[in-house]
Amino acid sequence: MSSPRIRRAYTYWSEKQRGAALPARADIDPSDIPTVLPHMTLVERDADTGRMRYRLFGSALVDLIGRDPTGQYLDEVYPDFNGSPSKIYREQVFDMGKPSHRIGRPTLRFAKDFYSVERLYLPLAEDGRNVDMVIGVLVFSLDTLD
Repeated sequence: MSSPRIRRAYTYWSEKQRGAALPARADIDPSDIPTVLPHMTLVERDADTGRMRYRLFGSALVDLIGRDPTGQYLDEVYPDFNGSPSKIYREQVFDMGKPSHRIGRPTLRFAKDFYSVERLYLPLAEDGRNVDMVIGVLVFSLDTLD
């Protein structure tokens, strides 16, 4: 993990684990990680439809896309979401309960053209096992990957 924000988010999430159990949403206090919060998303998955919805969309990310999609389904925000690697990565976190980290070109289309994004998805589970939300931390770069 190269971004300090990504490392901080992972460390904070790890500290909130309850033994082998995953942390719950109630364990996460955004005021504990003020430098991460603007780059954070919180996504829930509808148990009936499997659709994913933003519950939180950080202010730095709002600035990047030009609007706040909090409360919207990801397939409404990104027309290319269904079938995208971004959806697959999130589904894996929901299904397997393990963090997912990636550095590379964005897998969704944005108004701006970014050379790279470093992103981390972290599972949350009210009961410690069954993932009900996923934290995302995204750090975009206009610089080329070295």
